[in-house]
Amino acid sequence: MDYGILEKAVFEWKQGLGVASIEFVERSYVSTLGSTKRVPLRLTPKDVTEVISIVEIAGKHKVPLYPISTGNNWGYGSKSPVIDGCVVVDLSKMDKVLAFDAQTGIVTLEPGVTQRKLNAYLQKKGCSFLIPVTGAGPDCSLIGNALERGYGITPYADHFAAVMSLEAVLPDGTLYTSMLDGFGGGDVNNLFKWGVGPYVDGIFSQGNFGIVTKMTIALAPIPERMEAFFFSVKRDDKLELAVEKVRKVLREVGTVTGSINLMNKHRVLSMSEAYPWDAIGEDGLIPDAVLQKMMRRNQVMDWTGVGAIYGNKRVVAAVKKEIKKILSPVASRLVFLTPGKVSFLAHLLGAIPVVRDAHIMNTVATLKKTMDLFAGEPSEIALPLAYWKSGEKPKEGDPMDPDRDGCGLIWYSPLIPMRPDVTREFVEMASRICRAHKIEPLITLTSVSDRCWDSTVPILFDKRNQAEIGRAHACYEELLDAGRKLGFVPYRLGIQSMGLLADESVQPKLLRKLKNAIDPDNIIAPGRYGL
Repeated sequence: MDYGILEKAVFEWKQGLGVASIEFVERSYVSTLGSTKRVPLRLTPKDVTEVISIVEIAGKHKVPLYPISTGNNWGYGSKSPVIDGCVVVDLSKMDKVLAFDAQTGIVTLEPGVTQRKLNAYLQKKGCSFLIPVTGAGPDCSLIGNALERGYGITPYADHFAAVMSLEAVLPDGTLYTSMLDGFGGGDVNNLFKWGVGPYVDGIFSQGNFGIVTKMTIALAPIPERMEAFFFSVKRDDKLELAVEKVRKVLREVGTVTGSINLMNKHRVLSMSEAYPWDAIGEDGLIPDAVLQKMMRRNQVMDWTGVGAIYGNKRVVAAVKKEIKKILSPVASRLVFLTPGKVSFLAHLLGAIPVVRDAHIMNTVATLKKTMDLFAGEPSEIALPLAYWKSGEKPKEGDPMDPDRDGCGLIWYSPLIPMRPDVTREFVEMASRICRAHKIEPLITLTSVSDRCWDSTVPILFDKRNQAEIGRAHACYEELLDAGRKLGFVPYRLGIQSMGLLADESVQPKLLRKLKNAIDPDNIIAPGRYGL
């Protein structure tokens, strides 16, 4: 970065934005990855006109920008740019819900609107729609998650699929809107995803062709009844059968379910109790005997499945019968629960002094947070995972922030064909590689369709320990390399591995041509997804 040029840009930004919107950072941004990126400046615009001004001035002086929504995509890079020297454009102050149509469930948002903020807005309006929640927690941007093609477990599980339209500031400062909008269909543009002519909105997803300043998404209505189901697979050798049965559930009743998760014992135990530091083996991992005790204590089996049914009472009752029939050959335990039942159980146990402090209270509390997530209510149920091996948990009631609290986390998120033998091959590969690097193999398989899983494997480590940081990154790199050879390719990447996509054998030539045409000076998020 030429600081003389940056000073000229800063002078012009001050005139347009004011000093309050400019923060001279000049330090390395820290994330859960255990690495740092140097950022000289952070700009915090309040509206789209300020974003346009920022981009025009950056283009004039050829200063690279890196936009973030809230920067809370922990485990993938957070607020850090892909390359050093970028000026961060923090959109978190653009946090308005711009429009909401209660008849269609269509909401138009700015990038700073989080799960928590949208939930508060809908509650104030008295509107019965589900928040597109994720395990990343209540304070993550809805737009940021959709642009990364995130997914959840509610009926509209694919969050970018729920994006109806968007607005973006292009690298030359002009504003992109769809052709349907320009053709006079401003209202229907928010109701029909594909518009007319070539579909262009998609280049802003996992891309760096502009700064998205507004997005319209479809929300799922709150159903008459929501019932979650939890099933246990007693032995690991039943995994293949479990895959077959989950696929059958999705094919036969998938229209009234969200995603279905299969989690191995390590992943479930990480949600159930603290990491057993005092019982670690010589290999740096939890010994099998200790693991078995933890499983018995928490009534956890080798694999646990989780899903939910949404609909009216008759539909839910009929689907329950089908799920029971389909899962009966593989499920050693199958339980159906409603949010009301879990709340009643939590209240009942809390009123009994004998069990108030018992281990079961923790289990019920975790279950209640899980049910909140199924019901489309923002929850921190998955966030404690980041703290399992490192980090200082905040006080009760304070929001969790794995970056701030020193957690070490890297996500490995490959796509896996939903075939029993291939799923087994992946699980064995991931377990073997994690163990070789002294990383506990925490594996979740989440259905993105009845044909494909996305697996999320959190690589947890202590950022205060350089040896652990090295092992964590080596583990990720081996997982990525071995997985690619077997066809297990991530659906999203962290900033530490996006450079791999710059390879000419990987990147379609069309993408590079588009980038060169739209952003010839590489102003917007250079290096993002290899561009």
